[in-house]
Amino acid sequence: MEWRQLLMNDAFSYQIIGKAMEVHRELGPGLDERFYHALFERKLTGDRLDYLSRPRRELAYCGMVADVFEPDIVFPEKLVTELKCLTGAFAGEHFLQLICYLKFWKIRVGLLFDFGKESLSYRRIEFVEPSVPCRDLASMLTDAPTQPEHGKLLERVCAGVTGVLGEFGPGYRDTTYAGLLSAALRNSGTECVLNPVAEVQSEDGNLGQQTCRCLLVEGKFVLKVLALRRSITAADLAIVRTYLRLLGAEVGLILNFNRTSLEVRLVGIKSSKQ
Repeated sequence: MEWRQLLMNDAFSYQIIGKAMEVHRELGPGLDERFYHALFERKLTGDRLDYLSRPRRELAYCGMVADVFEPDIVFPEKLVTELKCLTGAFAGEHFLQLICYLKFWKIRVGLLFDFGKESLSYRRIEFVEPSVPCRDLASMLTDAPTQPEHGKLLERVCAGVTGVLGEFGPGYRDTTYAGLLSAALRNSGTECVLNPVAEVQSEDGNLGQQTCRCLLVEGKFVLKVLALRRSITAADLAIVRTYLRLLGAEVGLILNFNRTSLEVRLVGIKSSKQ
C-alpha cells in the first residue's frame, strides 16, 4: 500500500510506521532487537499512545493451557506490531506468528518491522477470520482402520478435532492446534503425549534421542498436526512413517488446518488415498 493511500485508509498504521522510521534513523541498523523496542516504547509513550508491551496471554481449552502468545507491541483494538532485526528477508514463520497474534487478539491489522537493513523494512498484514471448514466427523472417518480398537480411538481423535474447529476455527499455527488437541484428548480421558521422545537406533547401536513433533495417543496412534499449509506432502507422510517406527505406534493421522478446509491423511495402513 502506497504512503498516500495508507494515510487515507489507515492513518494509525501510517503514524506507527513513522515512529518506527524515527527509531531506525536514530539508532541505525544491526543492534539487538531490545534497543529498538526500548526506544520505540519511549516514542509511543511520548505521544501518549495507548499500548501494551509484550503482553503475555494464555490460550486455554478444557481447563488446560494450549499455547502462550507474547507479541512485541499491542495497540488494543487497533494494531499488533512485531519488531525484528533480520539478516535476510521476512520469512513465512514471521507472517504466521503475526497472524496468530491478530487472530488471538481479534485485531484486523498487523505490522512487521525489520530494523536490520539500511532502511526500515515493514510489511502490513490484514487478517480476516477464515470460515470454519466444512468437514464433518463422518467424512473424517472415511479411511478409518478396520481394527475395532483403532476405529474407536480414531473416533475420539476426530471428536477432539471437531470440537477444536468448532471452538477456534482455522488460522492458528501448528503448535497451537497440537496444544488444543492435546487438551481436548486429555479432557476426554484419552492418554496423550505431546512431542514424545524416542530412541533412534541403527545397525551400529543407539544414536541418541529424538523429539517427535506429533502427539502420541495411547501409545498406538501418531497424530501429526500441520497448519496453513497448501497441502500435505509426500515428505509429511514419510516423516509420520518414521515416527510410527520410532514410537512403536500402529496408525498415523496427518491433519492440515489450512485457511479454507481441513485436509486429512491416514498413514500406516492400506489406503487408496495414500
